[in-house]
Amino acid sequence: MKLISSFALPLCASTFLMAQTPTAPPRKTIRPRTRAHRVLKPAASATPSTTPKTSEDFFVGEARIDVTKDETVVRLAMAQHGSILIELPANDGPRYIIPGDPEMATVDEKALERNKRAIVVRPGTQFVPPQHNTKARNPAATVTAQMRSGLVVTFLFYPVEDLAQNVHRCVLNYNRDEVVARRRAAGLPVNLDDKEQGGEKPTAQSTAAPTSTEAEKSKNNETEQVVTPILSSAPTNNSDLVASLRSALDQATNRPKQFKHWTKSTHGLKLSIFEDANAGQPFKVLTLAVKNTTSASLNLVANSPELFVETVDDQGTTVNVHSIPKTHTETSNASGVIAAGTTAYFAIAYVSPVLDAHQHLKIVVTQTNAADEPASIKLAASGR
Repeated sequence: MKLISSFALPLCASTFLMAQTPTAPPRKTIRPRTRAHRVLKPAASATPSTTPKTSEDFFVGEARIDVTKDETVVRLAMAQHGSILIELPANDGPRYIIPGDPEMATVDEKALERNKRAIVVRPGTQFVPPQHNTKARNPAATVTAQMRSGLVVTFLFYPVEDLAQNVHRCVLNYNRDEVVARRRAAGLPVNLDDKEQGGEKPTAQSTAAPTSTEAEKSKNNETEQVVTPILSSAPTNNSDLVASLRSALDQATNRPKQFKHWTKSTHGLKLSIFEDANAGQPFKVLTLAVKNTTSASLNLVANSPELFVETVDDQGTTVNVHSIPKTHTETSNASGVIAAGTTAYFAIAYVSPVLDAHQHLKIVVTQTNAADEPASIKLAASGR
């Protein structure tokens, strides 16, 4: 009995001690900490002033662009309550400005009248930034400008929320002489104004004899000598002029088959002309047919079509181009929009200039989607 008690006592003691020992809690699984990524918005002071890296990037704050080619697209940020001043070189200025939707962006014409070396663009009422969850950033407005040198620049405007990102100033840097040289080599019109340095509206060619200074200058510049066409100053009877144009226009619309020789299509435009000698009148009349060969409507730029005197060298390369004024124009389509597959007719009266053997007249028609590559046709009865 004592032997059994001696064995039972240690067993009870060990059982009591086990009951008093606390059970270790289960170990928790330790997960690695994660960091929240924060997208930093660029500050206005850190905005880029160099060319954007991709075609989707756009300038914010301030933009300085070195223009080295004629096909130039400039992408700029614009806020709803901001505006953009686009500065041009001192010896150039805008000749044509082709705005897009006025509800998206407008060009300040009054500011342009005061300063012909700058363009001011303001946002329209519908120019609003995209929603916050929108990843893609697309341009909402466009304005195309052709300078007096001939350079064409297209501005794309991207809506932004922050007014500090608005491009308040955009400076275009380029050499006018280099632009003119490139366009001449490509056979494109240059110096789109009578003033070589631009800045004034086109005027009629002067019939005054050149001064001794001008004659000496021409003599010293034989490699690029240009004979200025002399315009007749004979008076015209306005009623006879309008009657002649309307008669020519009626004949064109009623007898479209008289236009037999067509140019090749240039960005959807084909041209053909019918010339009327109009004997006994101090002006000449020509009828121009402009056909839209595309499946969409095309918009012609203001003042299109235009008349030019083109000077070429012995090899037929264009040396210079000068515009000449139109006395009067009648058109079958005053809207400037040519529907797909249709033809618009223009009856144009002009005073015929006296041409050099290396000069000829040509008509240029420009549409808004290809302002730097207009369609043109040479008058058959002029030049070489």
